[in-house]
Amino acid sequence: MKTQFRIMALVVSVFVSGAAISENSGVTVNPNSNAGTQGTGGQVRFTGSITDASCNIDTESASQVVDLGKWAGNYFTAAGTATTKTPFHIKVQDCPESVTSVAVLFDGNHDATDKNLLAIDAGENAATGIAIELYEANQSEKISVGSISEAYPVNAGSNDNDGSADLTFYADYRSIAENVTAGDANGVANFNMIYN
Repeated sequence: MKTQFRIMALVVSVFVSGAAISENSGVTVNPNSNAGTQGTGGQVRFTGSITDASCNIDTESASQVVDLGKWAGNYFTAAGTATTKTPFHIKVQDCPESVTSVAVLFDGNHDATDKNLLAIDAGENAATGIAIELYEANQSEKISVGSISEAYPVNAGSNDNDGSADLTFYADYRSIAENVTAGDANGVANFNMIYN
């Protein structure tokens, strides 16, 4: 009887260790029929590289607050009404010679009505019917949330000073509904720098 238990324990340990080896060795493990019907799939290949070509973001640019002002709800007479544009800057410095231009990828919560706009933060006291729109330096070309801005040239530095760039953007409120209700109209845009 003890011999049968030992054999059974040995068989179980072989199965367990075999499953562990299969998971770690890159071998596909059969998920069994409870998982569903399996069929031919495909392959996703990820490529990329890591470089040292980047600049330093000015500390005031990295975490800034842009005040879009206080606006009366009845200012927004129809969907699509926009407020005065407010400028803001993102500055980079200490760029290596390999970086000749820089752009910005803005992202954040997309507005549910217009995915190109930045959503207002949800909350009990949040305004409704409004979103935030971003613009290039010319104040007419819009930057959709999740899109890359125009590229700005990097000013070549001298021997003692690496290159830099001052990127100017604008933002405003835009109504996305006929009726805008009063409340907090805050939003957060995250950004990544794109170097070329």
